[in-house]
Amino acid sequence: MNELVRFFAVTVLGVILDLAIAFALHQWAGVPLWLAAATGFAIAAGTNYVIHQTWSFRSGPLSLRRAGLYAGVALVTLAVRVGIVALLDRALPGAWPLAILVAGAGGSFCVNFVLSKWIVFAPEGERA
Repeated sequence: MNELVRFFAVTVLGVILDLAIAFALHQWAGVPLWLAAATGFAIAAGTNYVIHQTWSFRSGPLSLRRAGLYAGVALVTLAVRVGIVALLDRALPGAWPLAILVAGAGGSFCVNFVLSKWIVFAPEGERA
């Protein structure tokens, strides 16, 4: 199984966790959609880092340096996610919150893979 497939599998599980948390916070706790999306993302990102480090990219033991890089990538990814969610929520107020969360997740997946592959988990001499 190649890196992209492993990354995708882990990310799908992370997105399920992420969206379940975000949707539950919004629907049942009344948390604003953008904040619910950020919270779900943060919890899933921490889980995903550990699995990506050890399985998706097989980059050896957990590393504080890589964790820091992944945190930076997560912030960029989160900005993309929250931006998409906020724009769609503003354009379609109250309509299709789950679809809006999924759209945000799709956009952020692309950003996350590229930055993870070429910055966080790239072999030492190949970092962008």
